Amino acid sequence: MKKLLFLGLFFSTSFYSFSQGQFKVRNDAFIQIGYTGYKVLSFGQGTGTPNNGNFAIEHCTGCTPIGLNIWKPYPTANWGNYLLFIRDNGNIGVGNTGDASNRMWISGNLKVNATVYTSDKRFKENINPIKSSLNELLGIRTYSYNFIKQNIKPGDSLSVNVNKENEVNYNFDDKLHFGFLAQEIQKSYPNLVSEDEKGYLSLNYTEFIPLIINAMQEQNAKIIKLEQEIERLKQK
Repeated sequence: MKKLLFLGLFFSTSFYSFSQGQFKVRNDAFIQIGYTGYKVLSFGQGTGTPNNGNFAIEHCTGCTPIGLNIWKPYPTANWGNYLLFIRDNGNIGVGNTGDASNRMWISGNLKVNATVYTSDKRFKENINPIKSSLNELLGIRTYSYNFIKQNIKPGDSLSVNVNKENEVNYNFDDKLHFGFLAQEIQKSYPNLVSEDEKGYLSLNYTEFIPLIINAMQEQNAKIIKLEQEIERLKQK
């Protein structure tokens, strides 16, 4: 009975396994891991020394950006900073810390069976037909290119804050790509270019589709007009 009473008093207040509240079970059953501003939870049995586990979760209120990070601590194989990062505002980064202007940012390729885009008329206003775009589209230069591979060194242990604000791995592949340069597109179609919080530009390729269709319709109207003129000349 005395032992049960002791245990009840023990857990009714709080339990510390280390100083500074590194592990704490509060009297409201809330479990706190870490200390003020930085919390880490490690999972699994690592194979290296020190043994920091196979996976870890951290939340750092003193970092930029603030958020919850799932990562692989050193010296686990394939260890890295950001496997999945959820910012406090809900924005998500896969392989990075996410971005302030995008709900999700993925470093690497995304494989899906299909994609759909919100396009219901009831969500839209200021609806206007696209004006002539054939000449503008013909002036766009196209390129083949490879992405620059980056060698990023992640954090080296659980004892060090793994958040590296200026070290983002974009996980570019080695393939040959075809496309545009965002800086050039920005001159004619600034609404199709976005700038992230680090100043890098992204391009909305999808919205080129209605521009291309409009240009094809314009070109087709010219072809029909020429055919009609040829027929008129033949009848003379």
